[in-house]
Amino acid sequence: MFSAQDYSARRAALLDRLPERSLAVIPPTSVKPSSADASHTYAPSRNLFYLTGLTQENTWLLLFRTPAGDTVETLFTDPFDPEYEKWWGRKLTAEEASTVSGIATVRTDRDWEGAIDRSLMRGGIEHVFVDYPVAGLGQPRGQRQRFAWKLSKAWPDRTHGRLSPHIHAMRMVKDEKEAELIRKAAGITGEAFAAALSILRPGIRECVIEAELQRVFIASGAREAFPVIAAGGARATCLHYTSNDAVLEDGDLLLIDFGAAWKLYCSDITRTVPVNGRYTDRQRQLVEMVLETQRDAIHRLSPGKLHAAWNLEVSEAYAERLAAAGIIHEPAGIDAVYYHRTGHHLGLDTHDEALAETPIAPGMVFTVEPGLYVAAESTGIRIEDDVMVGGEGNTILSDMIPREPSDIEALMARGRG
Repeated sequence: MFSAQDYSARRAALLDRLPERSLAVIPPTSVKPSSADASHTYAPSRNLFYLTGLTQENTWLLLFRTPAGDTVETLFTDPFDPEYEKWWGRKLTAEEASTVSGIATVRTDRDWEGAIDRSLMRGGIEHVFVDYPVAGLGQPRGQRQRFAWKLSKAWPDRTHGRLSPHIHAMRMVKDEKEAELIRKAAGITGEAFAAALSILRPGIRECVIEAELQRVFIASGAREAFPVIAAGGARATCLHYTSNDAVLEDGDLLLIDFGAAWKLYCSDITRTVPVNGRYTDRQRQLVEMVLETQRDAIHRLSPGKLHAAWNLEVSEAYAERLAAAGIIHEPAGIDAVYYHRTGHHLGLDTHDEALAETPIAPGMVFTVEPGLYVAAESTGIRIEDDVMVGGEGNTILSDMIPREPSDIEALMARGRG
């Protein structure tokens, strides 16, 4: 969907954010071993993909402008290897990588360190920025962070900074093409939801629902954006329950938190449904309260606010509503039944990269997911949709997926009929 011109425009916009005489280095992620002869599934750098359209391992991107104002872009990729292709799959040729990314200079000699040294010696570069995740004090440094440290020690006379926040600031605001990919992912998620409800019955295990969701994802050419949560009854009060191995009982609610990823763009949806196809009066009352809060939260999601301020505003209004309904004794008690934030950024990551001090703006995509967790009633409810902020009203990108109790019941009746 994206063209080489799209990626070129993103790279130019990134350089515009940096001081003059800056070098930007975007390394790849690394393959993580899982045992002596196996590795975890490779997860490509989302920032590198955002700037080049490439997901191939061992791909490095170097960007800078000369003192004369000319842009220098160099891409390093592994050489095309027909022997490797027999065992593991095909690598792009240099020409193919250039066509996808719009970068004319593609090298396969793996000498990115030499290229960086020469750029710093001859390019008049004063500032060096490297893209790497922050590990914190309690975590080991990853490959990219170790490289940034090595580079700063090798060139101590230059200023060194982290490139990632500049890319994240760009990724926070989605264009129409990105919004359509998220909408496509949400549409596949909706198809999976309908298929899963058609087989939902008392007596089956939660993992059967998980398997049906994944079946539709894979059959559609998508993948799951994150591990499915299928939590019945009291298990739904655990936010990150993923065992999915218990039997679903007649009269239980089932909380399903799930989402497809399409072309790396994620959806993230939660629905809470009756295992037997009909909500009790009490279940309907609680679901309606969460729905009312979600509608209120979408209305309050508006440009100019900080994410944290929006979350606090929604929580305070929700606390008053819960107290008035007698679900909690006073608004200060909301933490007993609602213990997570209202939503997060969504895009190339399920919890997309974001800067806390950047105000909400048109083009940003958030999940809106209030919940209600009443342990005394063995009930956990969450309703989540993917919402794109607009200048004059928001767009629910997942609006094709039923959320109202009567619509859920009708969908289940059709699936069983």
